[in-house]
Amino acid sequence: MEKFKELYEHCQKIQIPVSRKDIQPKALSITGATRIAAVKSTLDTDIIRGYFLSASNTEARLVQQFGCNVIVLARSLNYCWERFVFTKELMHLFDLDDEKTSNTLELETLLSNFEIPDTNGSKQFKSDIKGLWMALACLCPESERLKFKDGIEKGHIDYYGIALQIKIPEKYVKYYFTDAYERIIKTLLA
Repeated sequence: MEKFKELYEHCQKIQIPVSRKDIQPKALSITGATRIAAVKSTLDTDIIRGYFLSASNTEARLVQQFGCNVIVLARSLNYCWERFVFTKELMHLFDLDDEKTSNTLELETLLSNFEIPDTNGSKQFKSDIKGLWMALACLCPESERLKFKDGIEKGHIDYYGIALQIKIPEKYVKYYFTDAYERIIKTLLA
């Protein structure tokens, strides 16, 4: 995860809210991807809010159309949701080859796993979970996370207040303060 570590360290120097305009070019540069297209589509947000199409998935119509990696976002997302989902999907640039869905059947299988969770733990499904943690780490520098943690402990701020400052959905803020957060990020940076 050496490449992700470089992006993580880059994000540590950015003031909150960390802009996608700071994350995207750096992620592209680190991974060697030339560009990425973002498109909006009608998606059932009870099932999925966005997904990533690798440029290697040449069966995908959008990849054929744009000739590059594509992030598809649900049209109905508000700003904070769109920002978080985009960043999470952008993290798929760091996927290893066996974590990518390289054809339509693999993508459909992965998407169905969000309706019925994948109990076998496919590499693609695990990659999606990994992307969530990577996005969290990029969108809130560690120094800010520690300040927020102190504020939570002292009762000076709540999850909603933090969500407003870092511009992500409130439901994900709690993950910054779980016992597992530091261990997971350390693993991603190893």
